[in-house]
Amino acid sequence: MNSTTNKWLSASVLATLITASQVHASELFPVLAANKTVGVQVKIQTFSAEDGAQIKSDGFGFVRFGVWTNSLGGKAYQQQVSDAFAAAKSAGLPVLLTVRSTKALGGDAELATAGQDFAKAIGSLESTYRSQLVAIEIWNEPDLEKYWPTGRFDETFVPFMNATCNALQQSPPATPVVGFGFAKAPTAGSASTVALQSIVSQYPKCLSAVSYHPYGMSGAQISAAQAFIQQNFHLPGVLSEWGSPSLSNNGGIEAQASKVRTFISDVKQQKIALASIYEWKNSETGGSDRERNFGLLTGDGQPKPAKQAASLMLNQQ
Repeated sequence: MNSTTNKWLSASVLATLITASQVHASELFPVLAANKTVGVQVKIQTFSAEDGAQIKSDGFGFVRFGVWTNSLGGKAYQQQVSDAFAAAKSAGLPVLLTVRSTKALGGDAELATAGQDFAKAIGSLESTYRSQLVAIEIWNEPDLEKYWPTGRFDETFVPFMNATCNALQQSPPATPVVGFGFAKAPTAGSASTVALQSIVSQYPKCLSAVSYHPYGMSGAQISAAQAFIQQNFHLPGVLSEWGSPSLSNNGGIEAQASKVRTFISDVKQQKIALASIYEWKNSETGGSDRERNFGLLTGDGQPKPAKQAASLMLNQQ
């Protein structure tokens, strides 16, 4: 078999895998219209009904925000969560809810118990806000030490998440569950791939999709990642966080707008079932200039060119 035939077969297999992923994914999130699969991330501390109305008008299909289970015992935090859901509801925007803990989960002997408790927290949130949810995303970037405070991801993530998935499979939520918000797309031999293979093989009904964050990835690279996920885990991939900062060393506000246009075009072309842009407003509390400048708006609500770019792309018929 010559190299030309090999290349044709590889392209054919890739196209078949992508098509299978799209067919599966099209049924994943019934609350989203086919042309409303792109959302935007907000922070519960600053998200308002006015933000929601603008986000809806700009053509976004949902908002994404996070809830930290270790904070749910506080009444003030509970009110923040409730207010964020109320703001989304006032605009008719469903929510992609990302759930994690911001504290370490304990030692090895405690991981199974922690996983069961985490599943209970997910169940409670799902029961309270079910009518507003696009999906529940389990965790955010556990492949980064910053967001997996338990440490030793290779050793501790699987036992914790196995316990979580075991509990969720015993009492399945009505809302789709996606995971695990990886900072990097799974690739051959990566820590995220090894973890997923273990979890999905034991608990094949735990996840409806694999979520990851395609920062810096081209459309072709996203397409290849989607195919890899479908082939290896028999699940579609979804893009739960992507963005581009508007810093001068990244091309400034016009480059940010251009990258937003390209990303939305790639998502539409590949018919990806769910993609969320980071983020609605600049984060004034970000730890670096980069982290503070991902917003489509400035921190005080002034629109950047990226906001208009997104709106034009999303409101196209």
